[in-house]
Amino acid sequence: MSHVYRLLHSFARMYIVSKCCKALPVLVLFLIFTTRVCAQIVNIEEMRITGTNDSLRWYGALKGAFSIAKVQEQTVRLHGESRVQYKHRRQVWLLLLNADFLRAGGRAFSNAAFAHLRYNYKLRKPLSWELYAQQQTNRLLLIKSRTLVGSGLRQRFFVNKAQNSRLYLGTAWLYEQNYFVENYGQQAWQRWSNYVSITLRQQKTGTVLQGTTYWQPAFSDFRNYRFSTEWSLETPIGKHLRFSTDFAYSLDRGLPNAAPLGIYAWQNGLVWRL
Repeated sequence: MSHVYRLLHSFARMYIVSKCCKALPVLVLFLIFTTRVCAQIVNIEEMRITGTNDSLRWYGALKGAFSIAKVQEQTVRLHGESRVQYKHRRQVWLLLLNADFLRAGGRAFSNAAFAHLRYNYKLRKPLSWELYAQQQTNRLLLIKSRTLVGSGLRQRFFVNKAQNSRLYLGTAWLYEQNYFVENYGQQAWQRWSNYVSITLRQQKTGTVLQGTTYWQPAFSDFRNYRFSTEWSLETPIGKHLRFSTDFAYSLDRGLPNAAPLGIYAWQNGLVWRL
């Protein structure tokens, strides 16, 4: 997978240069949170950059959080993510980088990161072909390293064209290689990845609701599946300031028995949009 890492490194360098350009319209300055556990299923649909201007090619976003508190034990939380998207005619490139760390009372409750690179080519107006690669780690879920590559189709439907409300259906083949921590060994599977994603917009109030559900069974055994659902609501509270709340639940039956079967996350935040 060295070619995947080289691609990710190249796009990361492009992102650093692009920060100096006007093409990065979105900057998240501060994020308030309640609690979050980083899931083993990465919701790429929620991380796509939408509502862009076709006259521009580069888009990007930064998001970060820091918190420290002490009652009897000290709690420290760090979270950061970045997105870079390049659009040109029928092609779209998307790079995602994410890291999450939460430590309380000398114990790590979250220790995860991932990098995701995706290429999208529009075959015809509502139908696209996608190719992607991802590198991930989540030691609390006993995942030392997970590498995957995949390819599939994505279809768009308009729920309300005037409000730009959309529904997406996707299906893909993916291959994943898992290296687990300690003595849990390694496993590789070919999976059938399916998802439905909906975005509902209210132009008058500026409220946006997004929801995505994934189902990813292994071709060799459908009882070995991953399930994930994630919802996000963003509401304006000023000209540039918006309040966001996110909820996610996921279940992975391909992890070692010692790993948690199902996990959930709830996060609240403030977003500043230029």
